[in-house]
Amino acid sequence: MRLNPPTPAGAAFRSLAQVSVLAAASAALAACGGGDGSPAPAPVPAPAPAPALAPLAGGSSYLGTLSFGDTVALSLDSTTKQITLRFVDSRFGLAGAITSVYSVDANGQFVAQTFQAVAGSNLPGALVSRLSDVTLRFSAETGLVTGNVDGLPNLLDTSATSTASLQGVLTASNQGAAQISALAGTYNYLRNEAVYSASGKPGAPSASAGQLRIANDGVVRVCPGQGASDTCTNGIIGRVTVDPDQSTYPGALVLELGGQRIGRAVVGKRSDGAAISVDVYSAAAGGSFTSGNWTLHSAAMAPVAATALDGEWLCTHPEQASTGRSMRHYVSIGNGLLQTDTIDIDLKLRANAASGTGVAANGLFGGQWAGGNGAARTLLPVSANSFYYAGSSGPADTDTSALGACQRLPEQAELPKYLDKSAASTDPVMITLADALPTQPAIGYDQIYYKQGRYTHTATGNVASSQWQKAFDDLCEDSGQDSTAKNGITASSKLNDRSSFTCKAQVANYQSLLKTAVVGPKGQLFLTDGHHSFTSLWEAPNSNGNVATGLAGGQVQMPVMIKGNYKDANNASFWRTMRANKFVWLKLPDGSSITPADLPRQLGLSNGLKDDPFRSLVYFTREVGYNKPVNPSEFLEFYWSEWLQASPRSFKLSQYKLSQAGNGSDGGYMQAIKDASNLMLAANPSEMIGASGYNAVQMGQMTAFGTATYADLSTPKPADGKKAGKLAYALEYRASLGSAK
Repeated sequence: MRLNPPTPAGAAFRSLAQVSVLAAASAALAACGGGDGSPAPAPVPAPAPAPALAPLAGGSSYLGTLSFGDTVALSLDSTTKQITLRFVDSRFGLAGAITSVYSVDANGQFVAQTFQAVAGSNLPGALVSRLSDVTLRFSAETGLVTGNVDGLPNLLDTSATSTASLQGVLTASNQGAAQISALAGTYNYLRNEAVYSASGKPGAPSASAGQLRIANDGVVRVCPGQGASDTCTNGIIGRVTVDPDQSTYPGALVLELGGQRIGRAVVGKRSDGAAISVDVYSAAAGGSFTSGNWTLHSAAMAPVAATALDGEWLCTHPEQASTGRSMRHYVSIGNGLLQTDTIDIDLKLRANAASGTGVAANGLFGGQWAGGNGAARTLLPVSANSFYYAGSSGPADTDTSALGACQRLPEQAELPKYLDKSAASTDPVMITLADALPTQPAIGYDQIYYKQGRYTHTATGNVASSQWQKAFDDLCEDSGQDSTAKNGITASSKLNDRSSFTCKAQVANYQSLLKTAVVGPKGQLFLTDGHHSFTSLWEAPNSNGNVATGLAGGQVQMPVMIKGNYKDANNASFWRTMRANKFVWLKLPDGSSITPADLPRQLGLSNGLKDDPFRSLVYFTREVGYNKPVNPSEFLEFYWSEWLQASPRSFKLSQYKLSQAGNGSDGGYMQAIKDASNLMLAANPSEMIGASGYNAVQMGQMTAFGTATYADLSTPKPADGKKAGKLAYALEYRASLGSAK
């Protein structure tokens, strides 16, 4: 969007001027005996003295705002790693207090996502029922907490089926100013507001940026889209005064512009000045209202260096709709450009400018998307490691705005062992599974459960079984070798020690059988194929099919082929390349999109990979409705899953009972597999499958139903200890975990 200044409050200014003239005339008449001769009125009592500021003085208590217009209080306990969030003043019906433990994620942010109600805080029932949706990500610097909260319910929407949610930027401080005069100075600001209906549905937000000045007596002059001066164009005059309720809002002020209350201002005292956050609110007809946030920070007296923001960042902004979600992006800044991971057009930055057109304002960075359609952003640094931004969410977006917060990422350590591995080499690279970063957010748990059911199959009744050795067979086959050698497994063999067992010789063209990976920035290793196979090995018993020996875990070593080396790329350009090459899958099981920052950081079932039941279904249709091609597309099964769920097929797993195999016609898992396979077989051979870029034949479509494979899927364990069917193993293992669906 274009960063537009607020509409000047001309009418308010005229009204104020008229009031001043009338007051002056009345005073003059009274002074010279004019008037109607009536007795002089009784003296007006002197106004009560203005309340004194009572700011927080540091410590674990914070007062702050959420960017959709609410005031909140925080309590941080760094010893117990506990955060408490209290809703002090909400436009959306939120009240009471919630608390959660927090931990540090791989990007260096604190994450709290196990919120519970604080006893006796009178939390609304509708909020209690949705606490599992709430996530708070934040960073803490001296005196300042910034972050994003997701998943709060919008309690203004009282419809029985409402899932309306709130998401916003958090700014909170633990130390304010004792006097308004201490805030005198020039400030950079970002403003973001939206008009909401009576039920809390937001319209398109608007944003602006610029500078303002606060005088010793609290008089404010706002200069939209430009540096602060006494003669700025469309300047708006106002004042900050002490909020009378200092017990509820310690240290808070009230911002007025043009005679109208804008909102409550929360002050954060910092070594380089002050940070101020304003929760904007004004009521309108029919119950609608305007709500939002102003973010202010002391402006630099001298221009900041053009390279001040160079580096790698993690930025977050709320989605435009009432989804309860925020979008997180890797952002790379350098050479006067801001690049993001999911937008392929750069933002050209100007240091010390209020906008991309270069209007001077020390300390701000103005940005214009390449292409020149007017879409712009303004960046407001608040420290060496954090900045806010407001403006268009992308280069084609001139009508809506985004308000976001960015944190500098910790320096990424190099992984020397993968740094120079080349895609041109025909030799595989031996990797450690713990080093492999996923490029998809989910896997089919039932596929993993099938493997675990077989890997732990040591006996059927009293009859010993060797089926557990399949774990070693799979490891060898995924290494381009023919299973394990006869007598290659002993009682001391361990999956995570390749010297403790032997595999048969490599097969011809074994490289085509290996899983694949790419080398990313600083030598990080990103897996592009093999998430299921490698997670199955990670979760397998390390020895003898006995979980008591421990899991094989992340120390299992496997060979992979390198498909690309992007060690010198910044984060944004790396992920742009990954998307262009279709080396990454950025969709959750429910079909919603994510960004690379949302991807899990390790393989395994306990490290963030979600369960995708459709991905499991497609696995079980292999050799029934489709067969894996010789050179398959990356994420082949996800594309088939996407295709099955799309119209006109609109395949829904909710119509089946997936806790039982069934007989193929009773609504059980076997019928789901049969129905999905028949849809695959019925597809036009030239039809494109999902967004793969390949047609049904190229994606492995079979010409006839795989009857034998299908029948074998649900075969129970035979009494002689031999193998059961894949689905039978999966359901038995899943039931043993108490996770029957």
